[in-house]
Amino acid sequence: MKPVELRENVWWLANRSESLLEVNIYLLCYPHDKGQANLIIDPGPPELLTCLQKAAAPIIGGLDKVHGILINHQDPDVAPNSAYIQKLNPQCMVVASEDTWRLIHFFGLKASRFKAVESYRHHRAIMPGGCRLIFVPSPFCHFRGAMMYYDERSRILFSGDLFGGLSYTADLYADESSWEGIKTFHQLYMPSRDALKLAVSRIRNLDPPPEMIAPQHGSIIRGGLIKTFLDRMYNLDVGLDLLIAGEKEENYLGAVNEILAELEREESSDALAKGISALNRDKSFTSVMTFANCRVTGFKVDPPAAVKTLLDHLRTYGGIGLESLVNLVALKILISRNIPVSDILPPSEGQELPDYFE
Repeated sequence: MKPVELRENVWWLANRSESLLEVNIYLLCYPHDKGQANLIIDPGPPELLTCLQKAAAPIIGGLDKVHGILINHQDPDVAPNSAYIQKLNPQCMVVASEDTWRLIHFFGLKASRFKAVESYRHHRAIMPGGCRLIFVPSPFCHFRGAMMYYDERSRILFSGDLFGGLSYTADLYADESSWEGIKTFHQLYMPSRDALKLAVSRIRNLDPPPEMIAPQHGSIIRGGLIKTFLDRMYNLDVGLDLLIAGEKEENYLGAVNEILAELEREESSDALAKGISALNRDKSFTSVMTFANCRVTGFKVDPPAAVKTLLDHLRTYGGIGLESLVNLVALKILISRNIPVSDILPPSEGQELPDYFE
């Protein structure tokens, strides 16, 4: 593909390769009285170097005319070409967070031509021509030192991996269908919802608000989709959240099957099957869980609610034997697995006893 001018003097430079993980590289040009300053954001991996040279040549004359490189984080799909560009123009300045620099300098970058974003007052730089570039930290999205760059002139936020997505189509601009690729990418590579919330809050605080979000992967987000995707991202469970949720479900799954196994030993499999079958007696609605051979294989609703429903049905429809055992067995097993009993078992109804010490 040819370069695409996103806004005046802001270009998308890359190539659609029919990969699920497309790489986006951006060029910002700042004309001024004595010439023009050229910045590249996240210059990408070595295999895109010749593509990058061809794309930049008609706009600025070549990569030797790049004066600055802004890097979000250190990954091999993001930063390696910065070393090649700096060799073509030894005066080229690299800007990144201090945490990112500790890793990208291994590409062969010169310490004398590095400037940390932390050294800029108020995380702002005045570019040639007077435009402001704002540095927006997005820690742990997905690297500790990740840094977004907001060009106030064009109102484009260059967000790095944040809002990146898998490319199920070759479209440069996102639409509603792009969310699935964004969601999947973040659930795989972002550590926690709390990290996303902090980053989203910082984007929402930008004034003026961005009119485009240009990530390092996937499609560029613009218009009303920005608010929509920000809202979804703020509440998205990712990484550790999903692992914890999965562990929680596995714990409940183990607990309920342990309860069923003990009840079966103490009573009978017929009584157990009778209680389980009552969950979906008239087939008017889907069951809250799935079964195989009188054992639970999965939950379709929140695990505590599903387990509570099952135990209620076992008490009601499983016969006198099960009714007397359900609470006792469940209480023992839930406590042993550190599962809150109050979410599942009914409160005990204390029997009034005479007071012999009146």
